[in-house]
Amino acid sequence: MRKIEKNEIAKAARAFAEMFSDYELYKLFYADKERRIKGARELFGFEVYASANYTYVDDDFLTIACVKRPGDRARCAELRFLNPFFALKFVISTGIRAMKLSAEYMKFTQKIASEYYNSETDCYLKNIGVAAAARGQGRLRRAIDELCGTRAVFLETHSAVNVEIYRKLGFEVCKTADFHGVTHYAMRREARCESAS
Repeated sequence: MRKIEKNEIAKAARAFAEMFSDYELYKLFYADKERRIKGARELFGFEVYASANYTYVDDDFLTIACVKRPGDRARCAELRFLNPFFALKFVISTGIRAMKLSAEYMKFTQKIASEYYNSETDCYLKNIGVAAAARGQGRLRRAIDELCGTRAVFLETHSAVNVEIYRKLGFEVCKTADFHGVTHYAMRREARCESAS
């Protein structure tokens, strides 16, 4: 996998929005699927802009991962709001309700992550997605192994199906919490010996 280029941020955001269009969390933000994809694309655009220094794709954009490794630093995406044209477009495209829920969710996840994620030693799998047409090919495992190696890895999901997939990859649920009726699963895979990778 390779790090995305600056001119690929929008493409990565579109891909994430499509990959997560049926995710329960985004259904909470937007009831209508078309609106959900459009709004999620803006939210992911903001997120991918901030995490562009540690967002990776395969050559066909069928697998995308935002993996914060020790030493990685996020860009200050809030500075983009100093541009009034960006701010207006973002608010219109995203919607006030989704913006508020998104901000609340970010605080919610940061609090949980602070209990289980060590930025000095662990990888934080902030987002990872595999396009529907490419699932079942081992792409998720390969991406995590390539980007995280033997380090401990922390991630979050809202899907019981994903929990089972991650369990098969060595993750365990360390906490469940409710976010406006959506079950949030925090998961962790401990560091592994070189021979286990």
